[in-house]
Amino acid sequence: MRINIDNFSGTKGYDIDLRQKEVGGGRITIEQIDSIRQYPDAKSIIISGLEQKTFEYFISEYGNQFQAISFWKNKSVENLSMLSELEHIEFITYFFNQKVTKLWDMRKNKKLKGLQIDDFTRLHTIDEIAYAPALEVFNIGNAVWSKMQIESFKPVAKSMITRFSWYGDKVNDSEYRCLANGRIKVLDISPRYFTLDELANLLSVFPKDLEGTITRPYSVGQITEADGTETTYYFLCKGKKKCIKGIDDERFQSYLDEFSILLDKYRKI
Repeated sequence: MRINIDNFSGTKGYDIDLRQKEVGGGRITIEQIDSIRQYPDAKSIIISGLEQKTFEYFISEYGNQFQAISFWKNKSVENLSMLSELEHIEFITYFFNQKVTKLWDMRKNKKLKGLQIDDFTRLHTIDEIAYAPALEVFNIGNAVWSKMQIESFKPVAKSMITRFSWYGDKVNDSEYRCLANGRIKVLDISPRYFTLDELANLLSVFPKDLEGTITRPYSVGQITEADGTETTYYFLCKGKKKCIKGIDDERFQSYLDEFSILLDKYRKI
């Protein structure tokens, strides 16, 4: 699998696919893990059904073979510390876990460029990312279950991260402005977390060349009707009613004008 910094989080095209058939991820055996020996040139793998013992076995025996690993529904793993041994890893994604409460020491992961963490119900701190020497992209939040809460984004501001995506439930200290103190060039956070005034105030502390979904006060959604026609919706900031393209165009433009005025005001303060 050829992976780059923009598409590392996908689930298709891995050299080895060891996902179990069960909806919940199943349970993988040592013998199944050992099938990796048949593919000595493989550089990417997606795997499910690991428990703590088999997780540690997989990492110790085969982890350093791979540049990209996707942990798919390994909900019972409790401790991720062995990931610190992966000297060649460039991309890690981990979807769904119910027991992990902290990440791992990333200082030895000198090639780790991309990390995605989805649906970790007990993970509330991300302090370790501040010490990842090469981490450029970090995505974290809810892919399915709306339960993920993070104490603070301050570790992101201290990191090497240039692209950050948040799609979780809540940031407990409600501090987003700290992200402007880091190296972020692309910030993907839904504007629906904020009122229009809050969003304009937040963006005013970032450079004008910031990119990402946070930079516009709406997100776009489409629904295809039974007759094939498409309806486009603009989902606005907190407290604002969504607009329908072609019906609410005047109200939508007024909303955009209001945002532009607010942003100009805060940038002059």
